[in-house]
Amino acid sequence: MHAVSIRSSFVALFAVYAVLGCGSSTTSGTGAAGTGGTGGGGASGGGDPTAFGNTYKISDNVEMPGWTQDPTTPLWTGRGTDLSSIIDGGNVPYLQHGCLLAMYQSLVGPDPQICTLVAMDFGTAANATSMFTYEQQLTSADVPIPGYDASVAIGYSVLAGITAYAHINASYFEVQLSGYTDNASAAQVAAQFLNVMKTKTK
Repeated sequence: MHAVSIRSSFVALFAVYAVLGCGSSTTSGTGAAGTGGTGGGGASGGGDPTAFGNTYKISDNVEMPGWTQDPTTPLWTGRGTDLSSIIDGGNVPYLQHGCLLAMYQSLVGPDPQICTLVAMDFGTAANATSMFTYEQQLTSADVPIPGYDASVAIGYSVLAGITAYAHINASYFEVQLSGYTDNASAAQVAAQFLNVMKTKTK
């Protein structure tokens, strides 16, 4: 129940962030610099949040046909240390497990489907795995993601959808889907998003 409240508060805060217009179409955080690396490909160890976001963002109707950027919610990119600006109190576990860079993208699919896509760089595969394990245990995630072993990607039920978690190399992903009548349909779409993320991950 605690995890749901964190996710719910994030969704509410992200909506407020969009309404207030806090940032342009790509907002980059200004926290402390990382420790080397390029920042564009996943296992970066730090780097440029904007380049990271440009690597992982979904382009309108390209990688995921039928899905487009929500025009009311700008793409957010930043360092792990900037997460408190959009996840009040929910940022701590990400920092504790080593989040260096993050991207949040709000997408609109076939009505009424929506997605919040989260991509994060944890610097090392061990850190990304640790974050995945933490979330899996916190939410008692048990919704299978087609094509993925449960040790790599798993989901849990939310109202009219699922939230899927995955880790690939040093990258960690969350796919928050709503507007679905059953978990199996949402899990299929989560798998499609994760397949795209996999192609972008070094």
